[in-house]
Formats: sequence, C-alpha cells, structure tokens
Amino acid sequence: MKTNWDVIVIGAGMAGLSAAQQLRAAGKDVLVLEKSRGVGGRMATRRTDAGQWDHGAQYFTARSATFRRQIALWLRANVVSRWHEPIYAWDGTTLQASSPQQRFVGKPTMNAPLRAMAAQLVIELSAQVSCISRSCGAWSVHSESKTWQAPELVLAIPAPQVARLLPATHPLQAATAQVTMQPCWAVMISSKHAIHLPFAGLFVNETNVNDDVLSWIALDSSKAGRSGQHWVLHASVAWSLAHLDDTPDMVIDALCQAFSRLLKQWGQSKPSWQAATAHRWLYARGNAEAPITQDASDGLAIAGDWLAGGRVEGAYLSGVAAADILLTHSAN
Repeated sequence: MKTNWDVIVIGAGMAGLSAAQQLRAAGKDVLVLEKSRGVGGRMATRRTDAGQWDHGAQYFTARSATFRRQIALWLRANVVSRWHEPIYAWDGTTLQASSPQQRFVGKPTMNAPLRAMAAQLVIELSAQVSCISRSCGAWSVHSESKTWQAPELVLAIPAPQVARLLPATHPLQAATAQVTMQPCWAVMISSKHAIHLPFAGLFVNETNVNDDVLSWIALDSSKAGRSGQHWVLHASVAWSLAHLDDTPDMVIDALCQAFSRLLKQWGQSKPSWQAATAHRWLYARGNAEAPITQDASDGLAIAGDWLAGGRVEGAYLSGVAAADILLTHSAN
C-alpha cells in the first residue's frame, strides 16, 4: 500500500468514517488507520458460536437533518432498522416506559452501517499509531513498522488518545488533555430459557438501586436480524471505575448477580446463564465541557462523540465538521 495521501484519518469509528466519507466525496485521497481488527469503534458487535451481542452503543437517535438524511440512506440500503421494542426505566420501585422516541440499530449487527461506509474507503486495520509529527507542511504518522504521510490529518479517537499523540506545543493538546472520559464494563450473556419482561431495554437509575452496579439491561436479540435470548448488561460509571482492574470473570459474576437480584424482585425465577463474556470500554463516555476551537491552520482536525454530546449522532456530526474544517482551510 502506498504511503503518501491527501488526508490520513486515525480511527475507524463513526466519527472517523463520516469524516473520511465526506473528504473522499470532495475528491480527497484518504487513508483510514484503525488499531483494531475491524471498523466500528464502540458501535461494535461481538460474535461467537453461541450468538452475537451489540456490546457497545445500544441504539442511536437522530435530531439533526444531516443525520436523518444519512439514516434514510442506511434504511434504504437495509443496513439499519428501527428498534420498535419497548424501552423502560427502573428507579428501584417502579418499572415504567421511557420517553418515546424513534430509535435505530444496525442490521443485522450494530456495526453494519459502518461496514457499508468502510466499503467505499481505503482502510488499514491493525494499524497501531505510536506517534505523529509535522515537518515541511506534512504530517507523518508512525506505527512500529510503517510511516504514512499527508498534508492533512484527522484524529477521530478518544480525547486522552488525542492528547497523547499531539505534540506538547500543539494548541489542541492542553484542551484535549482536560477532557475526562469514563469507563464502562459490558457483559454479554445468554439465557437457556426465555425471560418474560415487558421491555427490551432498561435504563437503571444508578443512585441507590441494586448497589449501583447496573446502568443498562437489554435483550439484544430483540433487534432486527437477531435471534435467541442474548442479553447485554452495562455497569454504571461508578461501579466500572471502582472495578476497573477486575478480571472479566469477576465482572461477569457481579453483573449477572445484580441482574438476577432484579429478576427476583420482579417475580422472575433465577435464570441459567450461558455463554458469558465481558468487555471493558475504557473510554465509553465523555463530553468536552467547553467548546474546543479548531482552525486547521496546520492541516489537523479532531473528531469524536466527546466533542458533540457523546451520542452516535454526535460522533457522525463531529466527523462531518472535521472534514468541513479541512476542506474550508485547503480551499483558502
């Protein structure tokens, strides 16, 4: 693969791919680098012989006209569907329907729309970027075995990773270093028998409920293109922080016990859990408290959901915004 490009995008999550898509549409020669083995970021799906689970982002909504247009394209391509199943909230005493809104999921997996975007792009997977540098009007991006160069660069990764890559003297380094991102442990389990509950997804009030262990419960197999009895449990931020270095087995045990206690409280018999696995999202949630100003005077832009409210839509819009910043700068 060649090493010189118009733009290099680091990160193949929603923010990175939306930026790359916009830049490619404008005629730029774009390379996307991704440290993982697949695209999607936190819009991830875990597949095993026992089934599949969307263990990161659970669904997404659309408030802006820009993102609604993109979702319409995904719906027509059959890589996104509406999630019509009921979503409830639990405050420790009452189960009640959550606020009604139109929710969407990838079909048949959460990362399906990102794979559709990626199909039109040049992406190098398992590319762990170790450092970046700039000289003679171009950015050099280094991994252990390769170096790529481009006059323009998009960092579409979590704020702490942006701060580590940026030179200490870069004007965005201090701003990104101040952004705090929070972890989330996710547990993926299956039940041998159906569990009959009035909801497919549940927000758990994290204050004085169930020892503050859980924040979200979902019957993942209730989404279009899925089957079986596959559940996703997300731990609360507080619990995840307190148990950041626990082993996966310890996390599975704690979250399954917390779910079982809730089921007992709701009059359900204790299920027989199967195919349990866990994943730690180190940078699951984050939001820049103050706006971060970008001028792309050196050909660099940043993107990520943490720049725009922490939602999937925010990630998409931040990628579009980063592309627009670079295109505006290069046109001047």
